[in-house]
Amino acid sequence: MMSEIPKPGAPTAVRRGLPGWALFRTYRPEWLRADLVAGISVCVVMIPSVIAYAGLMGLPPQYGLYAALVPLVVYPFFGSSRQVIVGPDIAISLLIASEIAPMAAGNPARAAALAGLLAVLSGLLLLLGARARIGAVADFLSKPVLVGYMTGAALILIASQLDKLFGITLEHNDFFPRLAELASKLHRMHGTTLFLGIGILAAIASLRRLAPRVPPALAVVALAVAASLVLQLEGRGVAVVGAFPGGLPRLAVPDVDWSDIHTLLPAAIGIALLAYTEGILLARAFAAKNGYEIAPNQELAAIGAANVVTGLFQGFAVTGSQARTTINDAAGGRTQVASLVAAATLILFLLFLTPLIACLPKVALAALLINGGFTLMEFDVMVRIYRYYPRSAMLAALTTLGVLAVGVVPGILVGVAISLLGLISRISNPPDAVLRQVPGDGFHDLGNTTGGQTIPGLIAYRFYAPLLFSNCGHFVERVRELITASPSTVRWFLIDAQAITEIDVTAAEALRGLKQELEQQGVAMKFAHANRPLREILVRIGFTGELGQESFFHSVHECADTFQARFNSPPAGDSK
Repeated sequence: MMSEIPKPGAPTAVRRGLPGWALFRTYRPEWLRADLVAGISVCVVMIPSVIAYAGLMGLPPQYGLYAALVPLVVYPFFGSSRQVIVGPDIAISLLIASEIAPMAAGNPARAAALAGLLAVLSGLLLLLGARARIGAVADFLSKPVLVGYMTGAALILIASQLDKLFGITLEHNDFFPRLAELASKLHRMHGTTLFLGIGILAAIASLRRLAPRVPPALAVVALAVAASLVLQLEGRGVAVVGAFPGGLPRLAVPDVDWSDIHTLLPAAIGIALLAYTEGILLARAFAAKNGYEIAPNQELAAIGAANVVTGLFQGFAVTGSQARTTINDAAGGRTQVASLVAAATLILFLLFLTPLIACLPKVALAALLINGGFTLMEFDVMVRIYRYYPRSAMLAALTTLGVLAVGVVPGILVGVAISLLGLISRISNPPDAVLRQVPGDGFHDLGNTTGGQTIPGLIAYRFYAPLLFSNCGHFVERVRELITASPSTVRWFLIDAQAITEIDVTAAEALRGLKQELEQQGVAMKFAHANRPLREILVRIGFTGELGQESFFHSVHECADTFQARFNSPPAGDSK
């Protein structure tokens, strides 16, 4: 268990800011073998995928390797997780590609500068969030919005690779126009490329089913390189990655202007939110599995620092990688030394082994991305949401449609806006009930059933929400409707306030006006189950004094007994 790792001594500024450094000081030699195996495994599996992500953005292969290398070195010192491997991520890479592709217009140098700028901006936003200690802000992204975004992003990702899969050139980048263009150009497809791509997709699916322990990316890349060499696929018209320079990334401040910052800032906000959401969920999951705790705000700072430094060293935005973290944990990685081992292995590859990738068919990378797109779709979650939460399923579907129709970042904003509108709608029109008496069992919300009875002259009304500016008008109208519809003259109107935890200033004025309106009709307003926060507000605004303490009851039952004693009604039953 990871809990056996000794805890560092008294906290210092260095230990608080660099928790990884404190862990390295207590490192045990017996952990090294497991960390070596885990780090090498992570690096070998990572190389094909990060090259594919770079191609998705229109960047040369080495930029994907740079984006993988830098966070492997930075995160271990700042992060509080011992297993998380930070690096390029398929969903965030797609978001980056969707933003920089139109601005770069096919210019790799321009694309690299814009990708670096996005990484720096998103990293700075994360660092500001850590400084403000808002580590829980990502929890406010609702599950339907995330599922809808991931589904839309997956479909866009798959569509973005169809040209490479079919071996044709497509001009449109938007989802629906791209599909239409593909349909019109199917007669131009390159048969050898398509056959190879379908074969690779089938191989990936077979490996996942028959040999789940074998990393499919590594296996299919090795097979594709071997097939390319043996069959001379480049001579048969199959596009290959080609030679690219080795060496390590260099410090390069993105060559951009202020207008680029203004244009990319909304995307940077989206990337920061998604990067932290994915990273913190991953860190929490593996910390729980291995018996230790992580610090959310420290994770915010760690991912932010990794992004800033990566952007300054020719990389693009990164976050915690679920696939690589899982491999690290499965291989026995004990500490973030595994991340440093992966970095050292990648450095050796960059310096000496990049020619091995030159003859890799591009369709193999496209197949990896298409497979990654399918893994982004959480089919089981979508089915569960549709089955149990139909409104949430509609929100997820609208978010997906928004992503496909207007783009990744605007689509997320569409989903968030719809989610907030749904929340406002639920708050503005919350459920309510007239409580009915069940003989011997008190007063209850019986819904649409026909059981129970009311007490003539007394309406016991429960409102299932805080009383705010957005719903106080609805509340007042419901009270009027109930009094008008009552078959007997109403003398007391009792508000069961157990679910009303707050009253804002607008609602307080509306409540005071309703009290005066009811008094003119001979109806007295009463309260039951008023909780402490509500009582304090009512005292503060003077409403308790206006009603009198005698108008507040501990329970509906107590109020009913008082009402019946005063107006000579039969005694009420017990209340719950």
